[in-house]
Amino acid sequence: MNRLVRFVILSSTSIILAYLNYLGLEIVGKMSIVICIVSMSPFIIMVLIGIPKVNPHRWFELPDDDVSANTVRWEDSGWLPLVNVWGVLWRPLLNNLFWNLNSFDSGANFSGDTRDPGKNFPRGMFYSVILVVFSYFIPLLIAIGATDNKQSDWVDGYLAVAISEIGGRWLGAWTVFASGISNLALFQAEMSTDALGIMGMAERGMLPKIFATKSPHGTPTYGILLGTLVIVGMSVADFRDIVEMLNFTYAISLLMEYAAFIKLRIAKKEGKFC
Repeated sequence: MNRLVRFVILSSTSIILAYLNYLGLEIVGKMSIVICIVSMSPFIIMVLIGIPKVNPHRWFELPDDDVSANTVRWEDSGWLPLVNVWGVLWRPLLNNLFWNLNSFDSGANFSGDTRDPGKNFPRGMFYSVILVVFSYFIPLLIAIGATDNKQSDWVDGYLAVAISEIGGRWLGAWTVFASGISNLALFQAEMSTDALGIMGMAERGMLPKIFATKSPHGTPTYGILLGTLVIVGMSVADFRDIVEMLNFTYAISLLMEYAAFIKLRIAKKEGKFC
């Protein structure tokens, strides 16, 4: 796709979604619930259809010889060399795992809009971790065990092909559609948490007061605007580079969070941090 066309599509989509975010958390929440149901449905159907077809021996098959090393060129490896052990490129694997399983801490930004957060927030986090892990792990087990494909076949987007072999082309098409719209929910949730985090920092005097401004819908106006500008600016970058950059910055933020947690535990042993 032409870079200019790609930039226009991504930018316009980001602006439209940011405007929906501006209209309020209630819209974002209802939209996310609907998208969750639609996007999870094809995987649930695939698991039910695929369970009788699973061959457990396929879960323990070793990778093809050097299949991973042959699919990635050295010059594409980035800043650090690729480590290939047992046919697995561990750096991109861990990068993708970290990227797909991060940002659970961002949910704390919604605690101010949660009823009885001391009780409901930990419970919601507990169930969300279980849901996310199983939504990755179980479909992959079924897709690997119920198909007879080589590891070299598993490239970007191949899960939809595997699901098509298990449940038919209609289910594969539904999976592709679900993958696309799930990114909309991810965008909305991330935009909300980031904007609320910026607003909270502004209210505590860590950022200019302008970022504490709320819209008539109760949403952080300038936090959403800042997030949109950053997303539009990053839309010209390569996706793999964005993943590595986000993982790097997120790892630093986690270290700072743990350092703050330890400091608060030492300084305020009674547990009252506010």
